[in-house]
Amino acid sequence: MSDAAASAISPRFASASAAPAETSRSSPERAAEISAKRDAVVSRAEAHFEKHRQLWTNRQYGVLLARDGERMDYRPNGMGDDRKSHLMRAADYLVRQRQANRLARVERAAVNMQRGGNREVRNGLER
Repeated sequence: MSDAAASAISPRFASASAAPAETSRSSPERAAEISAKRDAVVSRAEAHFEKHRQLWTNRQYGVLLARDGERMDYRPNGMGDDRKSHLMRAADYLVRQRQANRLARVERAAVNMQRGGNREVRNGLER
């Protein structure tokens, strides 16, 4: 994934994706296959995300709006409260965060495949 794409999702994801890869226990051919497969999956995921981003953002906005519900407005007259733009920004952030999580799962799967198995390490415990 390109640095621009990673930083567009979130700065935290960009720094995590720039981390050095773990040592590989597999052959160079296998590592090349895994890398090619990871790149293909990431490019499909990014294209799918860009295609459906607005739909997902609008759906998430509806969820946030329903959860926020009707509320009293305690702001003085003349002071603006742009509730819609605030909720749309929050919805967009949540959608981008989900995409970052998806891409992190792809990266974790590639690392696990290079290590020679489908083992996953959580909280220091191998599963």
